[in-house]
Amino acid sequence: MSETRAQADKAAETATVGRGVAATGETAPTPTVDRGALRRVVVSGIFGGIIEWFDYFIYAQAAALVFPTIFFPNQSPIVGVLLSFGGFAVGQFARPIGALIFGNLGDKYGRKPVLVATFLLMGISTLLMGFLPTYAVVGVAAPILLTILRVAQGFGAGAEFAGASIIMLEYAPRNRRGLFGSVGTVGSSSGLMLGTLVFFLLQYMPHDDLIAWGWRIPFFFSAILVIVGLWIRYRVNESPLFQKVVEKELVQKVPLATVFRTEWRSLILVFCLAAGVQMGTYVFLTWILSYLNGVKSPAGALFFQPQESTFFVFLAGVCSVIGTPLWGLLSDKLGRKVVFGGAALLSAILVLPYFLLINTGNPVAAAFAVCLVGGGTIQMMAGVQGSLFGEVFSTKIRYSGFALGREISAAIFGGLSPLIATALVAASGGAFWGVAVYVAAVCILTFVAVLFARETHKQELRL
Repeated sequence: MSETRAQADKAAETATVGRGVAATGETAPTPTVDRGALRRVVVSGIFGGIIEWFDYFIYAQAAALVFPTIFFPNQSPIVGVLLSFGGFAVGQFARPIGALIFGNLGDKYGRKPVLVATFLLMGISTLLMGFLPTYAVVGVAAPILLTILRVAQGFGAGAEFAGASIIMLEYAPRNRRGLFGSVGTVGSSSGLMLGTLVFFLLQYMPHDDLIAWGWRIPFFFSAILVIVGLWIRYRVNESPLFQKVVEKELVQKVPLATVFRTEWRSLILVFCLAAGVQMGTYVFLTWILSYLNGVKSPAGALFFQPQESTFFVFLAGVCSVIGTPLWGLLSDKLGRKVVFGGAALLSAILVLPYFLLINTGNPVAAAFAVCLVGGGTIQMMAGVQGSLFGEVFSTKIRYSGFALGREISAAIFGGLSPLIATALVAASGGAFWGVAVYVAAVCILTFVAVLFARETHKQELRL
């Protein structure tokens, strides 16, 4: 009788349905793996994040500082920036399509082959941007080609972060999933930092040289990162939990259909949770460059030169690289909801002092603000997303659910946020209050979503 009761308790625990999660199915402890395999997965995840965000950030920096001149020369400065970030947004809207296709493939055929494909697609697209002719050479074909490559870049990136986070999650010990789940964000922050550093150094070139050919250097440099990263990724073994799904014949014929049928609540949850991360990342670490370069003193002079504003974001990247694994580790101790939800609420509170500090024109105050929010509170959410978003789905459909939920949010709140922020500042005559309200509202949406999430940091992953 005691054995029967124990079995019943086990079944009840397995089938528990939490808020925001359709938690049904068999659980399985992560198999023990050797340190060499785990090390290769960690390095692969870091390189994937570096490539994704190095590629994205050099595009975002170029969109703010260079592209309005070389691809949209006949437009006013504000329209040129809007068109440049419009191309950025188009690439973001390709991400859900990439997530839909590659996520399904990752749940059917494995994490590794998809991660190799996405890595290669992102790298080639970025390299080709460096070869693009300008508007002065081929006219309107130049921005069209730029947009096509941006779409391809976004298509590959649509499943990169989710896949890298998932394979880390499925390798990690249960009590360290938050730490290992932060690896993708550490890579992203490293890519941000590297991309910013490259553009920071380029600012010291003569302006005419920068516009003529200097802006191409970061795009060519990405080829080196791709070659090294691809070699590392080829040496990574398949996820042990996915192998267990295959062994137990749990692979779904159409994984995405299973997501919509059985775990749609988790899909909506991840969409809402990702809103604050995506909006915060693209407002505080990419769009903010155009704002920093556009803020003027009462005398009409620029408060910050491009070198200064780029250096502020570089410092935020340094803070993120240092802090992200600590936030992941803290979520292993306190829980995902406490760290993620606290960061969302704190970001909403700090947005007003953030802009006030920037508008003082004091470089130290501005750098502190950019590091505190862009490199601090936003990264608290970013560091926990890899574990939180993955844990709410079962292994057999984890790639599809994680990737699609996050990337739809990335398209809306990531891709459109720079456009929205630019338009709000333009409509208010340069004032920041519209952007501050927008940012606070999205962060509050994310905080409310956290309240509907189930705490997962102590639970086994479901097959």
